[in-house]
Amino acid sequence: MLTISLLTFCRSQKKEREEISSSRYVTAQAETKTVPRDTASDAADDPAIWINHFKPDSSLIIGTDKKGGLAVYDLSGNELHYYHTGQVNNADIRYGFPLTTDTVDILAVSNRTDQTVDLYKIIPNGALEIIHKNQLKSQLKDEVYGLCMYKSKLTGKFFVFVNSKDGGVEQWELTTDIDKISGKPVRYLKLDTQVEGMVADDENALLYVGEEDMGIWRFSAEPDSSGQKELVPLSTENDNLFIEYDIEGLAIYELPDGEGYLISSSQGNDSYAVFERRPPNKYLGSFRIVDGTVIDGSQETDGLDATSFSLNNNYPAGLLVVHDGENKDNGTSAPQNFKMVRWDSIALKFNPLLKF
Repeated sequence: MLTISLLTFCRSQKKEREEISSSRYVTAQAETKTVPRDTASDAADDPAIWINHFKPDSSLIIGTDKKGGLAVYDLSGNELHYYHTGQVNNADIRYGFPLTTDTVDILAVSNRTDQTVDLYKIIPNGALEIIHKNQLKSQLKDEVYGLCMYKSKLTGKFFVFVNSKDGGVEQWELTTDIDKISGKPVRYLKLDTQVEGMVADDENALLYVGEEDMGIWRFSAEPDSSGQKELVPLSTENDNLFIEYDIEGLAIYELPDGEGYLISSSQGNDSYAVFERRPPNKYLGSFRIVDGTVIDGSQETDGLDATSFSLNNNYPAGLLVVHDGENKDNGTSAPQNFKMVRWDSIALKFNPLLKF
């Protein structure tokens, strides 16, 4: 016999299923140019949003093409640059890394061609310049895969997390080397099965790792902490009717004082799950990105990124960018790209409304 709490939960999920099937749909405001691959190629993967704090409407989206390089787009989706850097898979950004004579905003990417983490300086015109003294050579047993960055509020130090398909996760500390950046591994974590999506919450000193056929795990992000992990409630297919494996991209929509939202792509049912940012990361609901009048929706999303920063009139409350695994152009299959969605269009679909 079902307990009262389980009955209540089942009823709430049934109600939400009805809501998501009827009203919790959003459409993309814009889309990026496609990656330079054929329509059968699983190529685009993970976007990273770089905020131009001096001129927000000149902010950038940097997307990985795991078949060959990095693409840089403006907020209208136009391609500004393409770099043939290898089989880069995941990307993330942090601001204000201190060099001897300057501070730089840095992009970190996992590169399966060399089994490395590569670091780039981001220039406001969209150009990328290698900033590592040497590539950070991973010691993971399987190929490098997911990646995220972390800046510690406690120490001010910068870190990169990189993982592999066998569930291993390395944490690297980044250090100043005159006008370049060096790195050293400082911690190793292990999950049981394949992982990819990761995001670090700097404000709350937490690391989230998506175990694709399990759920989302929460760790302390500090390098001297234990490897103890906690499973985010209702992040698994087994206890949440709105999640279907694989768990893929993870991102945080940041609000002041550590508040905001953790967002995950649920690849198996082409949806996106929203959790509270602060532990215990209460599940708030899911939504889908569907076809609009001009721009198609998104399916089979790998990576995603989000910002709450007001960028321009199109994105006054911030932006969600997602990989589209089944892109279409006027109903015809096209190479993969990234879809760009207003955050307020998502927030207004929830009851109670999400914050922005």
